[in-house]
Amino acid sequence: MRFAWRVALAALAVAAAVAHAAQPLHEWGGKPTPPLALRDLSGRSVDLRNLRGHVVLVNFWATWCEPCIAEMPSIARLRAQLAGKPFDVLAVNYGESPGKIEGFLRKRKLDLPVLLDPDQAAADAWGAKGLPMSFLVDAGGKVRYWAFGERDWTDAGSMKTVEGLLAEGAHARR
Repeated sequence: MRFAWRVALAALAVAAAVAHAAQPLHEWGGKPTPPLALRDLSGRSVDLRNLRGHVVLVNFWATWCEPCIAEMPSIARLRAQLAGKPFDVLAVNYGESPGKIEGFLRKRKLDLPVLLDPDQAAADAWGAKGLPMSFLVDAGGKVRYWAFGERDWTDAGSMKTVEGLLAEGAHARR
């Protein structure tokens, strides 16, 4: 019986490692960027169009989503590592109340700009059929990459992609 438990635990460990592996970034394919204009937790209107000139990570998430919870600290680290650069994060919450979101952020000591999508209309427009779903928008306002599932946004591949988009934006501004 102990052998069966060890095999089961080993299988679970392998499954967890595979699930935690970075989900690939997929090219968007030239489709138009969906609109994104929502209110933040303070009630201010935020429109993606006003962030032109910045690379933006748009992340659809919810407090009940385990992969979202696991991914959010890496999003916060990425934001902190790129502080002072033309980079923004828009964490779009999937239909939850501001109070629930604020409690979640406070409990986990996360400092992220959260937009409210109470009727999930933005998630539908962006094709976020599961969570977490993330999109990288270039400085010109075009979605370039998307990923479904948890990823470490500070791993080498993610950093290379984001820094490449930042370099493109800097080159375009010259």
